[in-house]
Amino acid sequence: MAEQVPQKAQSAQQQAAAAKGGGARRVVDKWKKKKWFTIMASPVFDKRPLIETPAEKPKNLENRTIRTTLDNLTGNRMKRDWYVYMKTVDIQGQNVSTKISKFEVNKGSLGRAVRRRNSKIAIVEKIPVVGGEGRFTIVAITERKATRQQETGVREILKKELYSMKGKEFEEVVKELLLGNLPNELAKKTSKVCFIKKVIPAKGFFTQSK
Repeated sequence: MAEQVPQKAQSAQQQAAAAKGGGARRVVDKWKKKKWFTIMASPVFDKRPLIETPAEKPKNLENRTIRTTLDNLTGNRMKRDWYVYMKTVDIQGQNVSTKISKFEVNKGSLGRAVRRRNSKIAIVEKIPVVGGEGRFTIVAITERKATRQQETGVREILKKELYSMKGKEFEEVVKELLLGNLPNELAKKTSKVCFIKKVIPAKGFFTQSK
């Protein structure tokens, strides 16, 4: 059981503590200083709320990267194999805006798409986009093993179609690759060289100009 300190003794102890260390310090609860902010998805995904997070100052949320899955953003379970990364770019009140900075497909799902009897034909290309450069990896999966000549022909078509999008916003290119009909269009065009089972946008990331 705790003992109660007599009042006179308690006063003497407080005076001694004040003389020694200038009195007891106030303990500041940092959580009370923090506010809750809502980080919104890119306009590509209708600025839907992603997460709520506390911060003492808005600047503490600058250049923060949020990762989520594409099915979480679209509600389409068929898109669950892609990760989308968004970076915070602007803060208005308690809402934080973002832009897409990167996407990538789950490596396991890409591996499952390749079989012994087919070929994986990939390109890794950089194209100029508004404010910087976009680097994209696009993979075509053939129905049967492709010859070297066929692989070259498929790569040339993929490169040509990707370069046709240069000068656009990075997010616009990503939207076409992940949400638009571009992969299907690429599959149709490359199937003129050899039968293509599917075209997969495997990766893309943005590098800002210095």
